Amino acid sequence: MKGSTIKRGNTWTAYWFTTDPATGKRRQHSKGGFRTKNDAQRHLNGIIDKVERGEWKPDKKMTVEQLLAEWLAAKRSEGLRENTTAMYGNVIDGWLLPHVGKLKLDQLTPASGQRLVETLKTDDGSRLNRGALSSRSVQLAVQVLKAATRWALETGLVGRDPLVGFRRPRASGSPAATGAWIVGEARRFLASVETDRMRAAWWLLLGRGLRRGELAGLKWSAVDLDAGVIRIIETRVVVKSKATASTPKTDAGRRAVKLDAVLVAELRRHRQIVDLERHVAGEAWTDTGYVFVDQLGQPYRPELISRNFTRLARTTGLRPIRLHDLRHTAASLMLAAGESPKVVAEILGHSSPIITQVVYQHLMPGQTDAAGERLTGLLAAT
Repeated sequence: MKGSTIKRGNTWTAYWFTTDPATGKRRQHSKGGFRTKNDAQRHLNGIIDKVERGEWKPDKKMTVEQLLAEWLAAKRSEGLRENTTAMYGNVIDGWLLPHVGKLKLDQLTPASGQRLVETLKTDDGSRLNRGALSSRSVQLAVQVLKAATRWALETGLVGRDPLVGFRRPRASGSPAATGAWIVGEARRFLASVETDRMRAAWWLLLGRGLRRGELAGLKWSAVDLDAGVIRIIETRVVVKSKATASTPKTDAGRRAVKLDAVLVAELRRHRQIVDLERHVAGEAWTDTGYVFVDQLGQPYRPELISRNFTRLARTTGLRPIRLHDLRHTAASLMLAAGESPKVVAEILGHSSPIITQVVYQHLMPGQTDAAGERLTGLLAAT
């Protein structure tokens, strides 16, 4: 008998045998936790096939925690951006280790992956005690775990990916569905910040959909007010509680953004404010080159920009949204005005108009109506 499947409790276990080449003795192996007999049988068939070809080898004895540590170290050695590896570390420490870190790799199955998903969706899903994770955060947690097990297979740590066949859960809703102001709300906010020294920042966020890091990292050397253009070539992000300069993640993120007369006027006004503050500060001023700085020339930390926005929006009594939702607002208003997804993608720095269409499809219901009207109008023409 080459192998068998046996039900143990509510799950199924696959058993198979190999011959030790050194002693000639037969050794039994097993893998449990399968939800159905068919799942266990499929696993067993794959193992037996590898055993017969002489390609199967037992998995390295390690825990999920050890695997994730090795995988993260490998990611760092690949030269990934520091903020990316820091994000992976946060996902591992906060969302994965508390729930599956102590499991042996041979205990990790699609069933345990599904239990992880359900746990992350509950109130105790995060070590940080922040309540249930959003569907997008659950997706990210599963994505990191699956990337690690796939890497373990590719590097020979395991003979089979224990999460093969386990799919990342679908996210509910749209990424942009968290909040976008309508045009009246956007106008009301801009009117309320008329005397705020950061008024130009709010205009750029709403008027061109800049990301927070792009705004915080903008320098005067990348601003050409005579030509009416700003170049997004540097960002400012937070990594391990430290604000640091970085670069856009994609080629599309590195872009030139055209300004109209209103935005040029806002930035000219802002530069006058900064020049006056530089004069008042005297020797206490530090010339960092950043556009949005405090009264001594130091660039604003990205999270401070978010807090200032929340405070200003609250005082107006507007519907509360996140700072990033100003980007969604800019995109939705451009699309609602009839701008093409291709143009909006270029302004936002999306790598493809397809991304823009997928993210903001729910904000473009009128496009199909207009297309239908044009078609019937063509057919009815005499």
